[in-house]
Amino acid sequence: MPEVSFTNQNMKINVEPGTNLREAAIKEYISIYPHVFKILNCRGRGLCVSCVVEVVSGEVDPPNEIELEKLKKKRDKNPNLRLGCQITVNSDLEIKTHV
Repeated sequence: MPEVSFTNQNMKINVEPGTNLREAAIKEYISIYPHVFKILNCRGRGLCVSCVVEVVSGEVDPPNEIELEKLKKKRDKNPNLRLGCQITVNSDLEIKTHV
């Protein structure tokens, strides 16, 4: 079972392979949303860009078209940035949230 480590929160969770990162974090009461976006977000559709996380270590699938479009300018500065709602967890990950 993959282990996801959230460095800013100093927390680790185990998830089933194929689990969505956003959903796993919410289930374990780990916020990946800053400020008012905890309430006002797109609910995992990849539209609002409020769940941006940095994949510090671990293997994830390449970004999809939604992420490439929404994070274009941010990924120029840091290619490890991803939308938490678009990440499928299949291996151990270390994640840095921007909360």
